[in-house]
Amino acid sequence: MPSTAIVTDTTSDVPPEEAKALSIEVVPVLITLNGHSYVDGLELSRADFYRRLPMTKAPATTAAPSLHAFEAVYEKVLSKGAEKVLSIHPSEKLSSVVNIARQAATSFGDRVHVFDSLYVSLAAGFQVMQAAAAALAGETFETILEGVQRARERARVAAVIDTLEYIRRSGRVSWLRAGLGDLLRIKLLVRVADGAIQRIGQARTKPKALEQLRAIAETWGPLEKLAILHSSVPAEAAEFAERLRGLCTQAPLIVDVSTAIGTHAGPGCIGVAALSR
Repeated sequence: MPSTAIVTDTTSDVPPEEAKALSIEVVPVLITLNGHSYVDGLELSRADFYRRLPMTKAPATTAAPSLHAFEAVYEKVLSKGAEKVLSIHPSEKLSSVVNIARQAATSFGDRVHVFDSLYVSLAAGFQVMQAAAAALAGETFETILEGVQRARERARVAAVIDTLEYIRRSGRVSWLRAGLGDLLRIKLLVRVADGAIQRIGQARTKPKALEQLRAIAETWGPLEKLAILHSSVPAEAAEFAERLRGLCTQAPLIVDVSTAIGTHAGPGCIGVAALSR
Protein backbone atom coordinates (compact mmCIF):
# COMPACT_ATOMS: atom_id res chain seq x y z
CA MET A 1 0.00 0.00 0.00
CA PRO A 2 1.52 3.36 -1.04
CA SER A 3 1.57 6.07 1.60
CA THR A 4 -1.09 7.87 -0.49
CA ALA A 5 -4.06 5.75 -1.59
CA ILE A 6 -6.02 6.79 -4.69
CA VAL A 7 -9.80 6.36 -4.75
CA THR A 8 -12.24 7.08 -7.57
CA ASP A 9 -15.64 5.87 -8.81
CA THR A 10 -16.84 4.05 -11.92
CA THR A 11 -17.69 7.25 -13.83
CA SER A 12 -13.95 7.86 -14.30
CA ASP A 13 -13.87 4.83 -16.64
CA VAL A 14 -10.46 3.65 -15.44
CA PRO A 15 -10.07 0.23 -17.14
CA PRO A 16 -10.20 -2.57 -14.54
CA GLU A 17 -6.74 -3.84 -15.48
CA GLU A 18 -5.31 -0.34 -14.96
CA ALA A 19 -7.07 0.01 -11.63
CA LYS A 20 -5.59 -3.28 -10.47
CA ALA A 21 -2.08 -2.52 -11.71
CA LEU A 22 -2.08 0.94 -10.13
CA SER A 23 -3.78 -0.08 -6.84
CA ILE A 24 -6.73 2.27 -7.47
CA GLU A 25 -9.84 1.74 -5.33
CA VAL A 26 -12.98 2.16 -7.47
CA VAL A 27 -16.32 2.79 -5.75
CA PRO A 28 -19.26 1.86 -8.01
CA VAL A 29 -22.21 4.14 -8.60
CA LEU A 30 -25.74 2.73 -8.80
CA ILE A 31 -28.01 2.35 -11.82
CA THR A 32 -31.80 2.02 -11.70
CA LEU A 33 -33.36 0.35 -14.73
CA ASN A 34 -37.05 -0.54 -14.86
CA GLY A 35 -37.33 -0.13 -11.10
CA HIS A 36 -34.36 -2.37 -10.27
CA SER A 37 -31.07 -1.05 -8.88
CA TYR A 38 -27.74 -2.43 -10.05
CA VAL A 39 -24.14 -1.82 -9.05
CA ASP A 40 -22.37 -0.21 -12.02
CA GLY A 41 -19.92 -2.60 -13.64
CA LEU A 42 -20.77 -5.58 -11.43
CA GLU A 43 -24.43 -6.59 -11.59
CA LEU A 44 -25.31 -5.53 -15.15
CA SER A 45 -23.10 -5.99 -18.19
CA ARG A 46 -22.75 -3.06 -20.54
CA ALA A 47 -24.03 -5.11 -23.48
CA ASP A 48 -27.15 -6.09 -21.51
CA PHE A 49 -27.61 -2.51 -20.32
CA TYR A 50 -27.65 -1.03 -23.83
CA ARG A 51 -29.88 -3.84 -25.09
CA ARG A 52 -32.46 -3.06 -22.41
CA LEU A 53 -32.15 0.74 -22.33
CA PRO A 54 -34.41 1.56 -25.34
CA MET A 55 -37.14 -0.65 -23.88
CA THR A 56 -37.32 1.02 -20.48
CA LYS A 57 -40.71 2.41 -19.55
CA ALA A 58 -39.28 5.04 -17.20
CA PRO A 59 -35.97 6.87 -17.69
CA ALA A 60 -32.97 5.01 -16.34
CA THR A 61 -31.37 6.89 -13.45
CA THR A 62 -28.09 6.95 -11.58
CA ALA A 63 -27.30 7.43 -7.91
CA ALA A 64 -24.06 8.23 -6.13
CA PRO A 65 -22.48 5.59 -3.90
CA SER A 66 -23.67 5.77 -0.32
CA LEU A 67 -21.86 7.64 2.41
CA HIS A 68 -21.10 4.26 3.99
CA ALA A 69 -19.56 2.94 0.76
CA PHE A 70 -17.02 5.75 0.73
CA GLU A 71 -16.34 5.51 4.45
CA ALA A 72 -15.72 1.77 4.11
CA VAL A 73 -13.17 2.26 1.32
CA TYR A 74 -11.37 5.07 3.15
CA GLU A 75 -11.22 2.97 6.31
CA LYS A 76 -9.96 -0.02 4.32
CA VAL A 77 -6.98 1.72 2.71
CA LEU A 78 -6.03 3.61 5.87
CA SER A 79 -6.13 0.41 7.92
CA LYS A 80 -3.79 -1.21 5.38
CA GLY A 81 -1.15 1.44 5.98
CA ALA A 82 -1.96 4.44 3.79
CA GLU A 83 -1.28 7.73 5.54
CA LYS A 84 -3.36 9.84 3.14
CA VAL A 85 -6.20 9.29 0.68
CA LEU A 86 -6.73 11.28 -2.51
CA SER A 87 -10.30 10.69 -3.71
CA ILE A 88 -10.91 11.92 -7.30
CA HIS A 89 -14.42 12.23 -8.74
CA PRO A 90 -16.54 13.80 -11.53
CA SER A 91 -17.52 17.45 -11.70
CA GLU A 92 -19.95 18.45 -8.97
CA LYS A 93 -21.94 20.29 -11.67
CA LEU A 94 -22.67 16.93 -13.29
CA SER A 95 -22.87 14.50 -10.38
CA SER A 96 -23.48 14.36 -6.63
CA VAL A 97 -20.69 11.79 -6.20
CA VAL A 98 -18.00 14.29 -5.18
CA ASN A 99 -20.22 15.83 -2.51
CA ILE A 100 -21.04 12.43 -0.99
CA ALA A 101 -17.32 11.69 -0.94
CA ARG A 102 -16.70 15.02 0.84
CA GLN A 103 -19.28 14.17 3.48
CA ALA A 104 -17.65 10.79 4.04
CA ALA A 105 -14.21 12.38 4.26
CA THR A 106 -15.20 14.52 7.25
CA SER A 107 -14.97 11.42 9.47
CA PHE A 108 -11.26 11.12 8.69
CA GLY A 109 -10.02 14.66 9.21
CA ASP A 110 -7.10 15.71 7.04
CA ARG A 111 -6.25 12.11 6.14
CA VAL A 112 -8.74 12.15 3.22
CA HIS A 113 -8.68 14.83 0.53
CA VAL A 114 -11.50 14.91 -2.05
CA PHE A 115 -10.65 16.34 -5.47
CA ASP A 116 -13.15 17.55 -8.10
CA SER A 117 -11.68 16.52 -11.48
CA LEU A 118 -14.09 18.92 -13.29
CA TYR A 119 -14.60 16.16 -15.86
CA VAL A 120 -16.10 12.72 -16.45
CA SER A 121 -14.91 9.50 -18.06
CA LEU A 122 -11.22 9.25 -19.01
CA ALA A 123 -10.72 13.03 -18.75
CA ALA A 124 -11.10 12.31 -15.04
CA GLY A 125 -9.63 8.83 -15.30
CA PHE A 126 -6.34 10.07 -16.72
CA GLN A 127 -6.02 12.31 -13.65
CA VAL A 128 -6.69 9.30 -11.44
CA MET A 129 -4.13 7.12 -13.20
CA GLN A 130 -1.47 9.80 -13.10
CA ALA A 131 -2.01 10.28 -9.36
CA ALA A 132 -1.87 6.53 -8.77
CA ALA A 133 1.36 6.13 -10.74
CA ALA A 134 2.94 8.94 -8.72
CA ALA A 135 1.77 7.32 -5.48
CA LEU A 136 3.30 3.97 -6.46
CA ALA A 137 6.53 5.79 -7.29
CA GLY A 138 6.67 7.03 -3.70
CA GLU A 139 5.89 10.70 -4.34
CA THR A 140 4.66 12.76 -1.39
CA PHE A 141 0.99 13.60 -1.03
CA GLU A 142 1.71 17.26 -1.80
CA THR A 143 3.56 16.38 -4.99
CA ILE A 144 0.81 14.00 -6.09
CA LEU A 145 -1.84 16.67 -5.51
CA GLU A 146 0.13 19.26 -7.45
CA GLY A 147 0.51 16.78 -10.29
CA VAL A 148 -3.19 16.00 -10.49
CA GLN A 149 -4.01 19.72 -10.44
CA ARG A 150 -1.75 20.19 -13.46
CA ALA A 151 -3.31 17.17 -15.16
CA ARG A 152 -6.76 18.67 -14.63
CA GLU A 153 -5.63 21.80 -16.48
CA ARG A 154 -4.47 19.64 -19.40
CA ALA A 155 -7.54 17.39 -19.57
CA ARG A 156 -9.91 17.51 -22.53
CA VAL A 157 -13.05 15.59 -23.49
CA ALA A 158 -15.53 15.99 -26.33
CA ALA A 159 -18.12 13.70 -27.87
CA VAL A 160 -20.70 13.14 -30.56
CA ILE A 161 -24.12 12.39 -29.10
CA ASP A 162 -25.94 10.07 -31.49
CA THR A 163 -29.40 10.69 -30.03
CA LEU A 164 -30.40 13.34 -27.53
CA GLU A 165 -33.36 11.38 -26.21
CA TYR A 166 -31.50 10.08 -23.18
CA ILE A 167 -30.01 13.44 -22.19
CA ARG A 168 -33.50 14.90 -22.57
CA ARG A 169 -34.89 12.23 -20.28
CA SER A 170 -32.23 12.87 -17.65
CA GLY A 171 -32.98 16.59 -17.43
CA ARG A 172 -29.30 17.23 -16.62
CA VAL A 173 -28.65 19.72 -19.46
CA SER A 174 -30.87 22.78 -19.18
CA TRP A 175 -29.97 24.30 -22.55
CA LEU A 176 -31.47 21.30 -24.36
CA ARG A 177 -34.97 22.46 -23.47
CA ALA A 178 -34.90 25.23 -26.08
CA GLY A 179 -35.38 24.10 -29.66
CA LEU A 180 -35.43 20.45 -28.68
CA GLY A 181 -37.47 19.41 -31.71
CA ASP A 182 -34.77 20.61 -34.07
CA LEU A 183 -31.94 19.22 -31.96
CA LEU A 184 -33.40 15.73 -31.90
CA ARG A 185 -32.87 15.50 -35.65
CA ILE A 186 -29.14 16.20 -35.55
CA LYS A 187 -25.93 14.78 -34.17
CA LEU A 188 -24.68 17.07 -31.44
CA LEU A 189 -21.08 17.74 -30.47
CA VAL A 190 -20.46 18.55 -26.82
CA ARG A 191 -17.52 19.00 -24.50
CA VAL A 192 -17.04 19.28 -20.76
CA ALA A 193 -15.46 22.59 -19.78
CA ASP A 194 -15.53 24.44 -16.46
CA GLY A 195 -17.18 21.34 -15.07
CA ALA A 196 -20.28 21.61 -17.28
CA ILE A 197 -21.52 20.22 -20.59
CA GLN A 198 -21.24 22.73 -23.44
CA ARG A 199 -22.56 22.51 -26.97
CA ILE A 200 -19.77 23.04 -29.51
CA GLY A 201 -21.20 21.91 -32.85
CA GLN A 202 -23.73 19.89 -34.76
CA ALA A 203 -24.11 17.91 -37.96
CA ARG A 204 -26.89 16.23 -39.86
CA THR A 205 -25.05 12.93 -40.17
CA LYS A 206 -22.78 10.97 -37.89
CA PRO A 207 -19.83 10.80 -40.34
CA LYS A 208 -19.84 14.60 -40.60
CA ALA A 209 -20.09 14.92 -36.83
CA LEU A 210 -17.13 12.56 -36.36
CA GLU A 211 -15.10 14.58 -38.83
CA GLN A 212 -15.79 17.67 -36.71
CA LEU A 213 -14.79 15.74 -33.59
CA ARG A 214 -11.51 14.71 -35.22
CA ALA A 215 -10.80 18.34 -36.13
CA ILE A 216 -11.52 19.43 -32.55
CA ALA A 217 -9.14 16.81 -31.15
CA GLU A 218 -6.41 18.04 -33.51
CA THR A 219 -6.64 21.54 -31.98
CA TRP A 220 -5.60 20.13 -28.60
CA GLY A 221 -2.03 19.91 -29.82
CA PRO A 222 0.46 17.12 -29.02
CA LEU A 223 -1.14 14.69 -26.61
CA GLU A 224 0.36 12.78 -23.73
CA LYS A 225 -2.66 10.49 -23.33
CA LEU A 226 -5.54 9.67 -25.66
CA ALA A 227 -8.69 7.57 -25.30
CA ILE A 228 -11.56 6.88 -27.64
CA LEU A 229 -14.81 6.56 -25.72
CA HIS A 230 -17.92 4.83 -26.97
CA SER A 231 -21.29 3.58 -25.80
CA SER A 232 -21.77 0.09 -27.25
CA VAL A 233 -20.26 0.76 -30.70
CA PRO A 234 -16.81 -0.87 -30.46
CA ALA A 235 -16.25 -1.21 -34.21
CA GLU A 236 -16.91 2.49 -34.80
CA ALA A 237 -14.62 3.37 -31.90
CA ALA A 238 -11.80 1.21 -33.25
CA GLU A 239 -12.11 2.79 -36.70
CA PHE A 240 -12.12 6.29 -35.20
CA ALA A 241 -9.08 5.43 -33.08
CA GLU A 242 -7.14 4.65 -36.27
CA ARG A 243 -7.99 8.09 -37.61
CA LEU A 244 -6.62 9.78 -34.48
CA ARG A 245 -3.62 7.53 -33.89
CA GLY A 246 -1.16 10.18 -35.09
CA LEU A 247 -2.15 12.63 -32.34
CA CYS A 248 -0.38 10.69 -29.59
CA THR A 249 2.79 8.62 -29.46
CA GLN A 250 0.99 6.04 -27.32
CA ALA A 251 -1.75 3.87 -28.82
CA PRO A 252 -5.14 5.23 -27.73
CA LEU A 253 -7.19 3.40 -25.15
CA ILE A 254 -10.61 2.31 -26.43
CA VAL A 255 -13.13 2.37 -23.61
CA ASP A 256 -16.79 1.43 -23.46
CA VAL A 257 -18.05 4.10 -21.06
CA SER A 258 -19.65 3.08 -17.79
CA THR A 259 -23.36 2.45 -17.63
CA ALA A 260 -23.59 5.48 -15.33
CA ILE A 261 -22.52 7.69 -18.25
CA GLY A 262 -24.44 5.65 -20.81
CA THR A 263 -27.64 6.22 -18.86
CA HIS A 264 -27.47 9.89 -19.87
CA ALA A 265 -25.59 9.71 -23.18
CA GLY A 266 -27.45 6.74 -24.63
CA PRO A 267 -26.08 4.21 -27.13
CA GLY A 268 -24.07 5.05 -30.23
CA CYS A 269 -21.90 7.86 -28.84
CA ILE A 270 -18.26 8.38 -29.75
CA GLY A 271 -15.97 10.58 -27.67
CA VAL A 272 -12.36 11.60 -27.25
CA ALA A 273 -10.59 12.14 -23.93
CA ALA A 274 -7.02 13.35 -23.66
CA LEU A 275 -4.26 14.91 -21.66
CA SER A 276 -2.37 17.51 -23.65
CA ARG A 277 1.38 17.85 -23.24
